[in-house]
Amino acid sequence: MNKLAIYQGGPARVAVYDTYADGRRIHFDVFLRTDRADIRDVPKTEDERALAAARTFLEAIGESSNGVVVNKCLRCHIDSTAAYAGQLWDLPDALIWPIDGCPKPGG
Repeated sequence: MNKLAIYQGGPARVAVYDTYADGRRIHFDVFLRTDRADIRDVPKTEDERALAAARTFLEAIGESSNGVVVNKCLRCHIDSTAAYAGQLWDLPDALIWPIDGCPKPGG
């Protein structure tokens, strides 16, 4: 893996995007920093940023970004990174929380 580091920053408010790749074999969430309090107030333009971040992450772990699906309709919620200390990958424009089929930070 290249260009991936564990997130070391403080708590941040994030919009959460449920994301899958490789026929749902790889499951992770894309977190985009936001100043919004309600997911419905996050601009649709952020959906493209989430997709770009998902592709960047997949390339960094050596996986194809073909077929990546960022569930726009499942922009889950607004959350805080405080609940995920030590569990997030830090990308230049997003954070990644690995769920199924993803490398875990520190692991």
